[in-house]
Amino acid sequence: MVRSATLFAAALTALAAPLAVASSSAVASAADVQNLAVNRPATGSTPCNSSETPAKAVNGSVSGGNSDKWCSSATPLNLTVDLGSSVTLSSFVVRHAGAGGESRSLDTRDYDLQVSPDGAAFTTVAQVRGNTADATTTNISATGRFVRLHVVTPSQSGDNHARIYEFEAYGASGTPPPPPGGNLALNRPATGSAPCNSTETPDKAVNGSVSGGNSDKFCSLAATKFLQVDLGSSIKLSRITVRHAGAGGESRSLDTRDFDLQVSTDGTNFAGVAQVRGNTADVTDTAVTATGRYVRLNILQAEQGSGTGGAARIYEFVAYS
Repeated sequence: MVRSATLFAAALTALAAPLAVASSSAVASAADVQNLAVNRPATGSTPCNSSETPAKAVNGSVSGGNSDKWCSSATPLNLTVDLGSSVTLSSFVVRHAGAGGESRSLDTRDYDLQVSPDGAAFTTVAQVRGNTADATTTNISATGRFVRLHVVTPSQSGDNHARIYEFEAYGASGTPPPPPGGNLALNRPATGSAPCNSTETPDKAVNGSVSGGNSDKFCSLAATKFLQVDLGSSIKLSRITVRHAGAGGESRSLDTRDFDLQVSTDGTNFAGVAQVRGNTADVTDTAVTATGRYVRLNILQAEQGSGTGGAARIYEFVAYS
């Protein structure tokens, strides 16, 4: 992704406030040229509204107006990004309210930067305290698949809303980049087995959100449970991510246990490209080598202890080229 020279320069020249654990630097090394968080799956505390979701903090933009950000006043204030695989990280850039054109009094004052191998147990790798800058660059040395911004004091003025325009994670030379092309399934036509009710339809699994409450998912109790997305044309796929019940805030006992990933050129004849068995994670990220126009999630065991019964609960079905 190409950024404007102005945006990139801001990241390199921002002066961060004193840190309790790691120092913030205005200069990034030459190796730190790939933002590994851009367009990756993001989750977070309940947003201020439906247009200021976690995805806005990893879309590579701060110039889309005051809604081009993640905003939340929930407790705790967390923004988490799944990088897709364990990577070596060298710096974080956070673009606060002022970077998006809002008052600098709304810039995040205190926050922690955390990493995790599994999305459950996080380790704090840096703490920023007393920040007054619109954009902060923090050098770190850490490895992890999941990165988290934990906001402690969301503003300078006592306002309790976190406002994050971009959360960027940079890796050292040799770190594999995220899959190119963004989420190919986002807002594409989706069909599936009969939904649990009229508010939990297949389109909810491709709307780019997991933070809209328990109805922000595809749910099905049908005997044969499946979710199918039309990508519009035949595309070479490299990775498929599924965000299960726990990713949307439901009990992890409801996470999908067994499922198949399938592709098709015509929407009728499907070929299996991966099988996942015994899953216990809220989010699964599966590397594939396949080409197709249609992608399908075929669910065999919908919950952790349900056998072939129970309800399928899919918050997001994501496909990358």
